[in-house]
Amino acid sequence: LNGVYMPEASSYSYLPVEGGDPPWTPEAKADFLHRRQADKDGKPVVNTSTLCLPSGMPKVMTAPYPIELVVQPRQVIILHEIQHLMRFIYLNEQHPANDDLFPTYAGHSVGHWEGDALVVDTVATTGGLTTLDQSDRPKSGAMHIVEHIRKIDGGKKLEDLVTFDDPKVFTRPWTARLLYDWRPDIRFIEYICEENNRNPVGADGTVGVAIK
Repeated sequence: LNGVYMPEASSYSYLPVEGGDPPWTPEAKADFLHRRQADKDGKPVVNTSTLCLPSGMPKVMTAPYPIELVVQPRQVIILHEIQHLMRFIYLNEQHPANDDLFPTYAGHSVGHWEGDALVVDTVATTGGLTTLDQSDRPKSGAMHIVEHIRKIDGGKKLEDLVTFDDPKVFTRPWTARLLYDWRPDIRFIEYICEENNRNPVGADGTVGVAIK
């Protein structure tokens, strides 16, 4: 899996592999509709992106910027050009007890290999201002994420099958599919959000209507 990859445009948002909308709870659907209307009104709901804070998991995996996978014997590191973020996936380990897990933007990730697929289990992500993807679909800090990452198309693409379980936002678990193109010609460039942040001026200062 080592290498640099660029997400395809269809992977900027998480959508169920079977089609249709995610299985929202009524509260989460109201939150999403509120965000969409606020965008149309020119007063977007504040989120981590508007404040130049980390995108967090799982949104960072949908950012329209390159990623690089670095596979090591005991861990896999996913480097992101956006905000110079890093995800550490600890191989063949268990999550610490809940009392020992402090929520972070990237969450806590452990992984193992199933054939040629890297299976990644992520918990303890932050809620509040963080959202699901580039469409600002809501999420909560209770989200549990399982990814199956593997090369396809003769190594020309990377596939990430992402299953979400978040009882505060969804009525059942569901799976989305992200695709990335292998791009060995790309090198990361410097990303400084604070030098070109055009979002906060129009933000309305709210954090959504239901999801915390």
